[in-house]
Amino acid sequence: MKKFLIFLLAVLALTFVACGKDKDIESYLDMERINSEFNIEKQDKEQIKFTDKDEPRSAYRIFNFQKMKSVDFKNPKKIDKLEEFYLGKNCEIIYKDESTIIVLVLAQDNSYAYNIQSFDDSKTELMMAVSIGSDKELSEDELFNLLDEAKSFIK
Repeated sequence: MKKFLIFLLAVLALTFVACGKDKDIESYLDMERINSEFNIEKQDKEQIKFTDKDEPRSAYRIFNFQKMKSVDFKNPKKIDKLEEFYLGKNCEIIYKDESTIIVLVLAQDNSYAYNIQSFDDSKTELMMAVSIGSDKELSEDELFNLLDEAKSFIK
């Protein structure tokens, strides 16, 4: 059930993303660490999606990094559009600033599903999405720790 919810979250997270065309995504990420700690589900020049290995965890995570076109990345309303999209899906906005949105997408049967989307221009125009399925409600601090973990994959 958790993995199905996370798959659904990952699809929602990618709704507004468009790919860029410069360097391969691998050149911006710590691929050695990703390969050793996670299962790579999808990878091409513009995107990589990796998940937790099948080990017992209270929170199952899917990480997704995708290069964006400059015009889409520089759109000052991209977070507002994501917020509008999530609110239209009856999601609860937990946190929002100019580059990050954290959303409770679904809570049912003692399971919680979250999406964290953030945009990073430290090396290139990357969209980071973390979809989380959890047996317990996560605090804002725990969600920010997951965002920090996602950021730690960027070289």
